[in-house]
Amino acid sequence: MRPRVCTLAGDEATCNTTVHAEWRSSHNESLCLLIVDRPQVRQCWEDHKEGVYSVEVSFSEDLVVELRDAERDRVLASRAIAVIRQALRHKRRPPWNIF
Repeated sequence: MRPRVCTLAGDEATCNTTVHAEWRSSHNESLCLLIVDRPQVRQCWEDHKEGVYSVEVSFSEDLVVELRDAERDRVLASRAIAVIRQALRHKRRPPWNIF
């Protein structure tokens, strides 16, 4: 899954990014990829060995993406995209030079 981290500059409130996720299995499975607390963001595959999904999202707190067994609704994998806020940095002034 990409990205793993979203860095906010000091004045930014939300991350706006494309989440890319993909999975592979040695045998056919029926799986769903979803973003926790966002029921509208869900992609399911029936009887596949692999899947790829990309979605544009905006978020201000860590975002959790899960891969679930579609039949039993069991979580098979879970990854978080961490939100990191950069502190505002003040420019350092050059030292005084009298000469």
